[in-house]
Amino acid sequence: MNEKFWDLNKTKQNSMINGALKVFSRDGFRHASTDEIVAEAGISKGLLFHYFYSKSGIYEFLAEYSARFALVELDSGISKAGLLSFFELQRKITESECAVMRRYPCLYLFLERAESDSSFENFEDVLSGTSLYRERRSSVLEKSVLPETLPSEDAGRISRLLDLARKDAALRILKNGSFDPERFAAEINDLIHFFEKIYG
Repeated sequence: MNEKFWDLNKTKQNSMINGALKVFSRDGFRHASTDEIVAEAGISKGLLFHYFYSKSGIYEFLAEYSARFALVELDSGISKAGLLSFFELQRKITESECAVMRRYPCLYLFLERAESDSSFENFEDVLSGTSLYRERRSSVLEKSVLPETLPSEDAGRISRLLDLARKDAALRILKNGSFDPERFAAEINDLIHFFEKIYG
């Protein structure tokens, strides 16, 4: 990657990142077209390759940048909160993911796709980066305080169901082309509240 990318204004940076995230999330590495990426980003192909040199370069940059961005947002959302209950921590995770998707709507879909996209030649390198966020979130949840009525196996099941709900909401974002953060948060928090009423 050309380090001058960081000299661009934030709007142009985000347009390029979001265009690539959307196309790679939808099509995977092999089938993603740089023509579609530049169309989504509203830039020329020459400009894209000036900063990233190749399709592989864009993909590798996104994998590292997305994982780091998601981790920073997660850590900043929970670092000052102290010890949290399982359900409160799930709300904090939802808040942090919502904050990320305000800027990069397809970031989590990209991370998930990249974790299984073995068509990329440096798949192992990408996998080691993209799995960092998932591992960090899992370790945080393991340290949360479970209600007495919530067995740890059920907590794991709830986490997986909430992950599926978040993914479903993100897929709808990709399909509809717009992100409503309040609707996303309300939908996931309603589900958290449902489980909290059962186990809380």
